[in-house]
Amino acid sequence: MTTPPQSETPLHIGMLWHSFESENLGVGALTVGNCRLIADALVGTGRRPVFHIIGARGRMDYRFETPFENDFVNIGYKALATPGSTLHRTLARCDLFFDIGAGDSFSDIYGWKRYGLILASKRAAARHGPLIMSPQTIGPFATMRSRIGARHVMRQAKTIFARDGKSFAVLKEMGVSDRSRLTTDVAFALPYVPASDKAARDLAKGPIRVGVNVSALLFRRDISEGDRIKMTVDYPALIEAILARLARDPRVTLHLVPHVLASDETYEDDYAVAEGLKARHPDVVLPPRFAGPSAAKSYVANLDLLIGSRMHATIAALGSDTAVLPLGYSRKFSGLFGSLGYPLVGDLTSQSQDELIALLDVALGDVPALTKAARTANIEAQARLDRYRAYLVDLFATWPLS
Repeated sequence: MTTPPQSETPLHIGMLWHSFESENLGVGALTVGNCRLIADALVGTGRRPVFHIIGARGRMDYRFETPFENDFVNIGYKALATPGSTLHRTLARCDLFFDIGAGDSFSDIYGWKRYGLILASKRAAARHGPLIMSPQTIGPFATMRSRIGARHVMRQAKTIFARDGKSFAVLKEMGVSDRSRLTTDVAFALPYVPASDKAARDLAKGPIRVGVNVSALLFRRDISEGDRIKMTVDYPALIEAILARLARDPRVTLHLVPHVLASDETYEDDYAVAEGLKARHPDVVLPPRFAGPSAAKSYVANLDLLIGSRMHATIAALGSDTAVLPLGYSRKFSGLFGSLGYPLVGDLTSQSQDELIALLDVALGDVPALTKAARTANIEAQARLDRYRAYLVDLFATWPLS
């Protein structure tokens, strides 16, 4: 990607629910990927992007992963309710908005407090310029109140992109198919450093590098905030069973791959959970905290198989042609991987521990075949992402909108 000359006319782009600060590297992957796609589409139009990142404050900083001018404003109920706040001044500067909904937060699955803020921010942005809902999960919406709120804000959007077939079906059901399109997750555009020696490894006989991504959100259910996630397994017990199964395989070098790096050790901190697991399993490899989402994806690209419950850790695997066993806790997993034709996805909300360990046995039984399936799914993901790229090119070619 080429950085446009600073003499070009700036286009002020509001990036709603994105972040270069989030300890959740999934949100970071969406931000880096989406900014890259938007900037690429602007090249040659006589404009340069100025990104106004509007999201939740975090403690990291990986702005270095984009070469384009950007600033950040925190979003919250108080700022939204205060005319003249920095948030409202930023909204007023923007020519248009791309809202990513933090990937999967356009739903009441994480509770009404977060969902209400998601809805209010969309309405506020739409008052200032065209609102484009970038590829994300749509729903689920468990209550009529949630559905009514969702339908209202979607009718204010210019275009809505679903990142999977199940979300696209929800858009049709809710009467907004006239502005809806199907693509895939923008994290498939996240750059990374490919593994230099991977092609030479014998994935059948080994040795093989296997990563386990443990979600603190699921591991620490006793101290987590209110949400609608209902699992059919004891997640910590499942993780111990997975580690024990992998330890019995002489081919395996085992890695832990945290993807949410909350330095204050909140219930969301994957790294703290990984440190606890390493204390009980000292032979596993635990890398230092990643500097940003591209660093995390580059690490995953060096693995031969990843088992994970963080959505964008598993997308990092698929997007780098790495075999993966996603262990999903919502339909966003089955929706996205199923849309891409990927054959192996576990469901923590319907399957037993024995069934999930059986899926792990399937993955370990033929890593070469699963790697081939990952490559095929990644090709499909890039083809679907081309639909979003084409939309962006057309959008900016005809800017300003009539």
